[in-house]
Amino acid sequence: MNKVRSLLLLAVSLLLAATAFAQSDLGTISGTFRDQSGATVPNAKITIKNEGTGAERMLKTNDSGYFVTASVPPGLYTITAEATGFKKYDTKKNKLDASGALSLDAVLTVGAATETVEVTATAQALQTESSAVQKLVTREQIDALELNGRNPIFMANLVPGTRGGNLAGLSFAFSQGPSNINGARTSDSAIMYDGAPAVRTRSNGTSLGSADVDSTQEVQILTNSFAAEYGRSSGGQIRIISKTGTTQFHGAAYDYVRNAAFNANTWTRNHQIGPDFLAFQKVPHNVYNQFGYNIGGPAWIPGKFNDSKTKFFWYWGQEWVKYRFLDTNSQTVPSLLMRQGNFSELLDPNNIYTSRIINGAKVPVVLYEPGTCANPAAPTSSCIPIPGNIIPTSRLSPNGIGIMKAYPTPNLTSPINANQFWYAALVHPQDQRKDTLSADINLSDKQRLQFRRMNFSFKEYQPLDGGTPFTPKYFDRPNQTNSLNYVSTISATKVNELLITASLDDVYIPVDAAHFLDRTTVGINYPYIFPQGKLVQNRIPTVNISNFSGLNGGPYPSHSAGPIYTLADSFTWIKANHTFKFGFSFEHSGENDNDEINVSACPTCTNNQNGQFSFTDARSGQPSSGVGLANVALGLFDTYSELGARAYTPFRHNVFEGFAQDSWKVTRKLHLDYGIRYTVVVPYSATWRNMAVFDRSLYDPSKAVGIDPKTGAVILTAGSDRY
Repeated sequence: MNKVRSLLLLAVSLLLAATAFAQSDLGTISGTFRDQSGATVPNAKITIKNEGTGAERMLKTNDSGYFVTASVPPGLYTITAEATGFKKYDTKKNKLDASGALSLDAVLTVGAATETVEVTATAQALQTESSAVQKLVTREQIDALELNGRNPIFMANLVPGTRGGNLAGLSFAFSQGPSNINGARTSDSAIMYDGAPAVRTRSNGTSLGSADVDSTQEVQILTNSFAAEYGRSSGGQIRIISKTGTTQFHGAAYDYVRNAAFNANTWTRNHQIGPDFLAFQKVPHNVYNQFGYNIGGPAWIPGKFNDSKTKFFWYWGQEWVKYRFLDTNSQTVPSLLMRQGNFSELLDPNNIYTSRIINGAKVPVVLYEPGTCANPAAPTSSCIPIPGNIIPTSRLSPNGIGIMKAYPTPNLTSPINANQFWYAALVHPQDQRKDTLSADINLSDKQRLQFRRMNFSFKEYQPLDGGTPFTPKYFDRPNQTNSLNYVSTISATKVNELLITASLDDVYIPVDAAHFLDRTTVGINYPYIFPQGKLVQNRIPTVNISNFSGLNGGPYPSHSAGPIYTLADSFTWIKANHTFKFGFSFEHSGENDNDEINVSACPTCTNNQNGQFSFTDARSGQPSSGVGLANVALGLFDTYSELGARAYTPFRHNVFEGFAQDSWKVTRKLHLDYGIRYTVVVPYSATWRNMAVFDRSLYDPSKAVGIDPKTGAVILTAGSDRY
């Protein structure tokens, strides 16, 4: 019977709701009116007025003196009660939080209707109308608290049960906010901007851009036991609500400045021995400007449009960040002699590049003829040294010498960090812009339309991407969220809400081709395994060499996107002391992957279309000189791998959700919330059918690996194949 009842309840919700996404930022206002003896006052006329926009709702108390109205925008409200034989009751500054419940219990005083009892509202000490564990960060708190980078998502760190994140660290762009809410994984929590999903589909919980803190009205954090309508995530929810225009015009402008010119020099820098840190002082670095403006009010043309200033409201805000800081890096690079095949520097037992210890003492590092010495660390009479550690010119590999020349040229006379002769400090610029647009239209006394748009632009230049100045790249991320909300008050007891949203995470990563090192200019010209489809035909390879820094050719340029579209409707029906709510939601989202991304599927895998080399001293038991860098000069690599033509793969999936819930005012002292939600998540699939999938016909169970039941680690057994 319980299953039948649940199915019937879900069926009713599906019949009463259109295809929709039911996660509203709107709240409810309820209350009970009594006389001085404690008896309830039925049929009292209740007027609820939004103090910012002037919009009003009118209803009456029921036989129990109880009233409730749903789908109410957050804000400050004046609540008025009028009943025959009682003085007019008027209470102002009642604050309704986003997705919250405002409750009012009041006593009407016997007297003439022309008399008024005025009450100034105070904050509720306890939330009695909902079992949800939630916290609101108000505009006053946002104004009072300092945020390093002015990203309002970090307000969620103020809530008990949240973990991670740092209010002191500079963060003005993308962020996850708290790493965990009540122990849930980061990706299991949701971030919403005005009802629109704002979590990247291509990342582990990272936000789509960031909201403008000056354009944020409040931040609602739901951590536990929230109503069935707030599904979507198994963790918490961070819901950011934008400001709206009011009947009066308001505006502001600001600028926050940081500059290294204001800073005292550090003790460490004053006593640093190594590269010329005075040069560090001469270039622009650590320059930060965050500035913007905002304005809002009624859309009003005297005598022609919206004379009452209660029909149409707008808000517009913009903010910019200009940030300049230094990227620094140092590397262990081949010396000028080594780039010519001359490794005589290694004959000094105390050379800074590599050491060899025999019988507890350092000995010269000798190059041996490849194939003659099985263990250079314990040479035998069969080991034939290369005279003077100088490889004859005729035996040098042009591509090997080219790889060494692709490394930065040493530019320090004394090494730092023991063996690093190359150091660079280059300016790294970041530019950000946020646009916030709000429009609210009271189409009639019973219909309201709300539009919200957040536009986010982030651009930067990374001069030392890959660790050297030879593969610099740009970073361009134009993100956006949009929401359109339509609320129709069918009657005093029936309200319908429609919500449509569109979110987009675009990532463009072009390269600075003008400053890319062309491999042919240093003598690298080896043929490719996959000659077709190279995005940068002559990019340098990725190189890993024992005892030396790596060379990284990188996976860029690339472009990817993550679109999210939702459509939603919820229906609220107030029946006596019950507030029923039904809804059904639909989400269509996905990824547009056009990246050279590899997630280490195998030990030699690479994300570089132009190849990856590995050079080690021992060379995995193959003929070796005994020194990885000398093997480079000889053209003796351990492994080489290469990524083929980059594929464009659009992934899509759908989510269907239905819910039904009831908020029941059982008695004056007992409130009961209950509901159900059913979610169907259709797995991602490639719309072009160009995704690798498991093919049962190619699976050989005799080669299956084992799995450690305690750690989940792969266990290789005789005959098993890791891949």
